Amino acid sequence: MHWRYEVEHLSEKAQIEMFKAAFEFSHDGIHILDKDGRTLYLNQACTRIEGLTEKEAKAKNIRELVEDGVYSESVTLIVLETSAPATIMQTAKNGKEILVTGTPIYKEGSVDKIIVNSRDITDLNTLKKQLYIKEHQTAKYKKEIEVLRKEQFKTVDIESKNTVMQKVIKLALTVAEVDSTVLITGESGVGKGVLSQFIHKRSKRQNGPYIKIDCSAIPETLFESELFGYERGAFTGAEKEGKVGLLELGNGGTVVLDEIGEMPLSMQPKILRAIQDREIVPVGSKDLRELDIRIIAATNMNLEKMVEEKLFREDLYYRLNVVPIHIPALRERPEDILSLISVVEKKINSKYGWNKKMSPEVINKMIRYSWPGNVRELENLIERLMVSIGKSSIETEDLPFEILDENVHFGELENFNPENYKKILGQFDCKLLKSVIEQKGSIAEAAKEIGVNVTTIRRKLNRYEEKG
Repeated sequence: MHWRYEVEHLSEKAQIEMFKAAFEFSHDGIHILDKDGRTLYLNQACTRIEGLTEKEAKAKNIRELVEDGVYSESVTLIVLETSAPATIMQTAKNGKEILVTGTPIYKEGSVDKIIVNSRDITDLNTLKKQLYIKEHQTAKYKKEIEVLRKEQFKTVDIESKNTVMQKVIKLALTVAEVDSTVLITGESGVGKGVLSQFIHKRSKRQNGPYIKIDCSAIPETLFESELFGYERGAFTGAEKEGKVGLLELGNGGTVVLDEIGEMPLSMQPKILRAIQDREIVPVGSKDLRELDIRIIAATNMNLEKMVEEKLFREDLYYRLNVVPIHIPALRERPEDILSLISVVEKKINSKYGWNKKMSPEVINKMIRYSWPGNVRELENLIERLMVSIGKSSIETEDLPFEILDENVHFGELENFNPENYKKILGQFDCKLLKSVIEQKGSIAEAAKEIGVNVTTIRRKLNRYEEKG
């Protein structure tokens, strides 16, 4: 009311100047036409939006401007025909898309003037199109991710003839039905990652994300920001819009903390709170973010010993060790080697359209080998042999030396004693010497090659042959 009082007490000229200024500084176009469609007034925004000068607008009536292609159509003509307000989309000669509304001003019951408000929505339409493209791409990516996820997990199956491994599989199937934290232990290459996928695939979270975090690969200084994420401008070098942490990305699914024994001590209290409270605070933020994740941790380290040595937090260890699952080494389950060989053969043959096989002699030597690198070493060796050997059958001469030494037997390694050690070492030494002699053609040449004298080689060979 106070403002209206002040306006009413301004002179007519002052009021006109004030309203004219308001029109001129309006961001939207204002175009006033008479009942014949002739321009009476248009503001600066209108000339900018519609792409014509005041002189051009006043030179012709609206019908002529439409005929000349200045406007694709006219809301003024619609208002004159209908005597009612109207809103349309039109394209100006400068190519801009404009949302225009025509409002009639009546005099003695008929339209006397038309007030046209125009708004440039070119940028809005461009953004709309970009948004549509982004949404289409997002939908496409989601579909592709889903296909990749299904592809990733469709062959995740574990079978074993070993009684210990069968118990591991049974426990994994049982624990998959709940959200309890699982700690998977075992030597490098035994299949801890495969087992974590196996659990995820058979859980109620199988359609959710599967996020694997390699704790050994993240620099200590970046650990918190990578796992918890960060807000915009949280630190120098941060992405402008901030970043969602890996834990939060796993919402609705499973997060695997691989190589958990490599997690820095400084980070362990924070990850403990995240697991315990199922909530995090991104770097640079004060807001809590709730987590809906299932935690699986994996390590080839002895965490109990690390706890004793103060290298790993005891409270975190017990928080992770809710359901412990230990995967036995491959040398402890040689009955599984044959089926593993078959699986890898089929996979590679299918990929390249081959029909290559390990010969029975090769399979026998593989079964007798100790596999310090476990399943990963077995898979890598089979692939290396199949892609590097041109024959359809892989024979013993194609095997590396360590596999050829069939005297290194599981039983001898498992029932270790000093006598076994000397026997195994002697067998290996003799095998190596014979191999060099065969390559060089004589003991003398072999002695030169390895840097020992002929007498030493003969003595070693005789000692081994005497012990048989």
